[in-house]
Amino acid sequence: MIRVLSSLLFLPVLLAVLTAAQSTVEGTVGNGDGKAAAGAMVILQRGDGGTLQKTKSDAAGRFQFSAVEAGAQTLKAEATGFYPSRYEFVLRPRQALSITIELHRRQSVQQIVQVNSTYLTVDPGKTGSSYTFTRSELDSLPQPLTDSTNSLVTNLMPGASDSHDNFLAVRGTEFSLHEFINGVSFLENTQPQFSPGVSPQIFETVDITTRSGTDLGGHGDIDFRGATLDNYDLNTEYGGQAGKFGYYFFVDGFASGRYLDPPEPKELYDFGKGSRATVQFDWRAGSKDAIKLLLLGGGTNFQQPNLSEDQEVGRDAQRHLRQQTAILGWVHTFSPETLLSTSLYERTGSDRVLPTTDPGTPLSVASRAPLTLGIKSDLSHYWNGHVLKGGVDLVRLRESESFFFDDRGDPDVFPSFSGSKVGGQAGAYLQDHYSPARNLTVDLGLRYDHFDLVDSYDQVSPRVGVAYHFARTKSVLHAAYNRYFSPPPLEYSLLASFIGNNASDPDQRVGNVRAYAQNYFEVGWAQELHPRVSMEVNAYFHSGHNAFENHEISISRIFVPINFDKARSKGLEVVLNTRQLERLGISGRFQYALSRTHFYGPITGGFAGDEPLEAGEQIIPAFDQTHTGTAQIFYHRQWRGFWAGSAMRYGSGTIVENGPRLPQHFTTDLATGLTLWSSEPRRLDFEFDITNASDSIYQIAKESEEIPIQYAPSRTVGGSLRFHF
Repeated sequence: MIRVLSSLLFLPVLLAVLTAAQSTVEGTVGNGDGKAAAGAMVILQRGDGGTLQKTKSDAAGRFQFSAVEAGAQTLKAEATGFYPSRYEFVLRPRQALSITIELHRRQSVQQIVQVNSTYLTVDPGKTGSSYTFTRSELDSLPQPLTDSTNSLVTNLMPGASDSHDNFLAVRGTEFSLHEFINGVSFLENTQPQFSPGVSPQIFETVDITTRSGTDLGGHGDIDFRGATLDNYDLNTEYGGQAGKFGYYFFVDGFASGRYLDPPEPKELYDFGKGSRATVQFDWRAGSKDAIKLLLLGGGTNFQQPNLSEDQEVGRDAQRHLRQQTAILGWVHTFSPETLLSTSLYERTGSDRVLPTTDPGTPLSVASRAPLTLGIKSDLSHYWNGHVLKGGVDLVRLRESESFFFDDRGDPDVFPSFSGSKVGGQAGAYLQDHYSPARNLTVDLGLRYDHFDLVDSYDQVSPRVGVAYHFARTKSVLHAAYNRYFSPPPLEYSLLASFIGNNASDPDQRVGNVRAYAQNYFEVGWAQELHPRVSMEVNAYFHSGHNAFENHEISISRIFVPINFDKARSKGLEVVLNTRQLERLGISGRFQYALSRTHFYGPITGGFAGDEPLEAGEQIIPAFDQTHTGTAQIFYHRQWRGFWAGSAMRYGSGTIVENGPRLPQHFTTDLATGLTLWSSEPRRLDFEFDITNASDSIYQIAKESEEIPIQYAPSRTVGGSLRFHF
């Protein structure tokens, strides 16, 4: 799932420890007369039918499965004298799921065996608004929607809006796109300005559980995609299992003639290329221990887009990013009720901003070399209907940065900087998931964080969430409160703090970048409209101190964080999700978000720029967009696996600082595909895509008066061939 509020990411040098995104499934089996069905056989299977675990319900009808991987699952229950029951559902990473299974008595022994099959369209115990997408759901989307994490977020997360310079904002927060990989969180952003990113093709679920070779069963595929504007991608994956050992490999190379959002409708000096690789090994030692090692690596080289006047004089600034990550994880099952997960992890990276070689335009040189080392361990225990979990997360950070700027006549003057700091974060947490009454679910949690890099911060963060399931109407009402602690963004935080203390203008000396503390309130309603159609309505409000935003230093393409004294954001979201309707062959997802965000002065940390705010002065940030809508609808036929569909996006326009809103926009992508040849297990699939069919090159955002507007991508026409073997 894409969990945008508090997820984090890492990339290491050699290797690290990995905790799989383990979840718990528990519940009760009833006999249809309001009584417990003791001794019923309960079987948990993967979506492909492979058996994961089995158990029998106890005297009270209860059952419980621990160490369950996230993703599509099937639960079967059988008992003598009853029809079998079958439940299909999607299990969210690190989230307990409670299911009540009702068995129905057979009327006579002569009757044909009947299986009562149910799809859990709404999660009866989900106390917050999170969204989970499985591997099969990602595979069903057109490739342009899944070529990057940014594309997934803008199309599948309600309220996600494009901000300036390829940043994204979700629910009033621009520094919100972090990744949570196999249970491990990282503090670095995955925006293309900061990171090569992780290919969505390795996701088993989004939020992010990586694929395992045990799921591929000795198969793989090779995929080539080409499109106009020099868009190319070639990747391959393969995985399998040898006894208790599973293995998975993925390699990807890509290029684009429009890598970043340009400052003019026509792309000028905007080519980028990169590569990514993933290796994962799984080993299961008996029924009690499982070990996983995940290795990730990637790099991108890209040009910094030009204005026409810069292109004419030969401006050729570039940027090179590198990241390597390793996560090693161990899961030990003490008993069906008790589970221990431990992870070691590491990430290293580099960011080099290369100067232009022309003699006239402003010159900037910058570099960044982060290192993260960490260990995370948590213990889960099931006791009398309570799913208890507690753990610690210890992180060591090293941040090295440098910066040089030559204005060459530009009025901005910034001092040179080079520095390094070592710090870290220590966190401890307790949480409880339980049902105090029938159909009522409660989540309670408490977390303590200490963060130390530029400055030191401490915070205790409580969490409470409740969900009530109206079984008769198949509805869920939920509400939650969370206290969030967000450490200062790592990307160029030393540079921002240096400028905040040494700016040439004394009015811009606002101090170090600060941590962001939020109070977050949410209420929502989930409703099953049909066995495979659901609707969710969620409303939220959050307020906090020292909110973040990105701010560019002149035209250096160096983005550093800035703090505002206060921030308030509120919104309403509606999601209509239609899973595959077999008889009609139609699936779709429709989302609408209404939102508004305000920041309040004064500026309290980081790079203040040349427009300081008075205390209490209100502004609307450049990423704020009142109305946002997305829709995807697809039609499938069994003949040659034919499908066709469309992805649509609407935005009412972001705001210009101290000015009007940019014009509204609407874009449509078209796609179709089919199987050209098949001889199981080999298959050749073809896909044809048109993105932005109307060629609506709209204005995305304008961060400030000094920074030019960025423009949306123009139309592309392309296709892909994927060979499965």
